[in-house]
Formats: sequence, structure tokens, C-alpha cells
Amino acid sequence: MTTILTEIFSHDTVKIVHYLISVSFLFFAVLLVVRSVRGISKRVPYKAFDKFLAVAFIVALYLQLILGLFLFTNLGTGLDFHYMPNEGSDMVSKRLWPVEHIVLMLFALFIANLGLIFSFQTRESQSRFKKILIYYTIAIALIAFSLISVYA
Repeated sequence: MTTILTEIFSHDTVKIVHYLISVSFLFFAVLLVVRSVRGISKRVPYKAFDKFLAVAFIVALYLQLILGLFLFTNLGTGLDFHYMPNEGSDMVSKRLWPVEHIVLMLFALFIANLGLIFSFQTRESQSRFKKILIYYTIAIALIAFSLISVYA
């Protein structure tokens, strides 16, 4: 049983799923921004698909949070989880990146949730698109900043 759990919840498997959800998140983010800009500029009505994209964006962020916390906290230490490779301790910025990344992701999730809530509270399509565009773009910028800080 432990071998099966080790295979299913191996660090690499969780990391790959984390990456795959990141790609889906990126897809939703690009679609949302494009549809929001189009909706604002061409005065297109806010449709059910736009609502689906906004919710899917949030769901992808929550899944990322769960998997990221799973990787970060080493849940299942006996299952060989290592959020920090040995080489990671060479530079302070690389060592502190997991904490910085999680904090920025939490802020991004909070801001995106605010955008979703505010967009649900308004009835006018233009206002919905504007709220989604503003709040979700801020969340995307926070995520991009967090990722750039480790790879730059």
C-alpha cells in the first residue's frame, strides 16, 4: 500500500500535475483577458462562457494552492517530498523563494476572488468585464512576478 501511495503522491507526480494545472490556468487567463478586452471595446454582452472562464480561473488557482501547499509543507515526509533541493540553499533568494511564492499566490488568489465577487454583484456587462479585467490582471501580474523572481 505504501508503494502505491509513494508512486501516486511522489514529488515528481505532484509537481507534474502542478505544472499541467498551471498550463490550464494560463489558457484560462489568456482567454479571460482577451474576452474581457473584447467585451469592453465592442460592448459584447457578458455570457455564460465568460462566467465559466472566470470560475475556472479561480478553480485552477485553488488547485494550484492545494498542490503547492502539498509540495511546500512536505505532507507525507515518508513519501520523499522535497520542496527544496540541496542546491537550493546556495543562494538566499532561492531559499526564500518558496515562502515568497506562496505568499504572492495567496494574495493573487485573494484579489482574483474579490474580482469574481465584485463581478457577480453587478448586472451590467461592461462593468463585469472591467472588474474581471482589472482584478484578474492584477492577480496574473502577481503570479508572473513570483515566477520571474525565481527564474531571473
